[in-house]
Amino acid sequence: MGIDKDLFRLTHIKDCIEKINKLVTLLNNYERFESHWIEQDALIRNFEIIGEASSHISDNLKTKYPEVVWKEMKAMRNFMTHEYFGLQLDTIWETAVNDIPVLEKQIIEIINDLS
Repeated sequence: MGIDKDLFRLTHIKDCIEKINKLVTLLNNYERFESHWIEQDALIRNFEIIGEASSHISDNLKTKYPEVVWKEMKAMRNFMTHEYFGLQLDTIWETAVNDIPVLEKQIIEIINDLS
């Protein structure tokens, strides 16, 4: 896969991260997230897209940026898609609050490097 295709997928990841951040800001706390199924579905869907897009990033780029949790993104997508009945809302919320900001910085750095 070429740089253009990687950049295309990275942009999708960045867009989903921005949506997740907006949802976290809108909801403000876990209790509100837990009681709003539409926002739960939206957050889960964006995590699924992140995982799917990450699975199409070239191995060369993944090797160049080993600090990014490429495998975990795909694994989370697979779990959310296939094991939906076992989802833990608190884990999803904590991932959105704690892990997404780190991922956002990494993805922006990679996009800037490729641009």
